Amino acid sequence: MTPRPLFLLLALTTAATAGDEPAPEPGAADRAFAAALEACRAASHQSPHPFMKGFTIDHVVAGEQDGACAYSQTMPGEMRMECKLSKDGRAGLAAEFLALAEGRMTGSTSAQPAWTSECEILTKDGKRLPMGQG
Repeated sequence: MTPRPLFLLLALTTAATAGDEPAPEPGAADRAFAAALEACRAASHQSPHPFMKGFTIDHVVAGEQDGACAYSQTMPGEMRMECKLSKDGRAGLAAEFLALAEGRMTGSTSAQPAWTSECEILTKDGKRLPMGQG
């Protein structure tokens, strides 16, 4: 009985094909999350913070709550942004994820996007602060 060579052949074949899967298309995760956000479909996504090296942002769409789309993201300093997004708010934020997917997102000191008026910052000590000026 010689099961060893067969086992070794299967192990080598599996190891060779495991790494042959194509790498995900750049920006695919951002595009998928943008689609889920726009549809207000439950989803999560992680992305590096654009300015704080080593900080990963956890994005979550929890779905519809009280007639709005619940979206949140973690922020540095143990804070989080919580939003109740309208259809227009979802479209605005989704457009930002699409710009990120296409490599068009850049840092800016310009006015905050309109969708931020539908968000609050929850601080480490539990205070809620309005984010956008509307």
